[in-house]
Amino acid sequence: MVVKNKIPSLFTLMNLCCGFAAILIADLHISSILILTGMFFDVIDGLIARLLKVQSDIGKELDSFADIVSFGVAPAYLYTLISPIDHWTYYMPAFFILIGSALRLAIFNLQPEAKYFTGLPTPASSFFLVGLFIGVEFDSDVMQTIIEYPFIYTMIPVVLMLLNLSKIKMFSFKQVGKNLNYNLFILVCIITFTALTMINYKLAMPIGVIIYIILSLIYSIKIHK
Repeated sequence: MVVKNKIPSLFTLMNLCCGFAAILIADLHISSILILTGMFFDVIDGLIARLLKVQSDIGKELDSFADIVSFGVAPAYLYTLISPIDHWTYYMPAFFILIGSALRLAIFNLQPEAKYFTGLPTPASSFFLVGLFIGVEFDSDVMQTIIEYPFIYTMIPVVLMLLNLSKIKMFSFKQVGKNLNYNLFILVCIITFTALTMINYKLAMPIGVIIYIILSLIYSIKIHK
């Protein structure tokens, strides 16, 4: 029983280690893969905890600690590496990524259990940034052009932070169930992302997150009717 209780935490710690390794390596490509691997472990730990019925307050807190490193500190640091200008003032936007992630995770821990998220989840904003890193690393013309504008480079973290802290109801991919309308939103999002990946993998992640936000806005309006 004691061993079973520790299994989800092992995956949570693997998520934490992926985030720390992403910072140590500081390579846009490899670090992005590590952050994505951390996301995988973040999904697995919760899934295993539910399957084994060993959810705990300690596990929830540990999950937040791992998430702030993998989806807060790591992407914030990598964001400084794509700064269009080599000056300390252009490292400041990365702080909005860190602050938004920390506040979002703290708020999430205080929210009651629900089938949707309130505000953009931290892994989703990190997923957007990873797509940005990959686009820059592999010379996506669109991403390179976007990042060249200091104003856009500055505003991306600000917008992500505002979305993290917003009241928008975002549907959760973990909540597939009997509600057909809910499942439809998830299915459309997955199909769209798959199509985007096949068309242009360099843009698939950022555009996929934008579509997720748009669909969530529609979902949020729908449930308030």
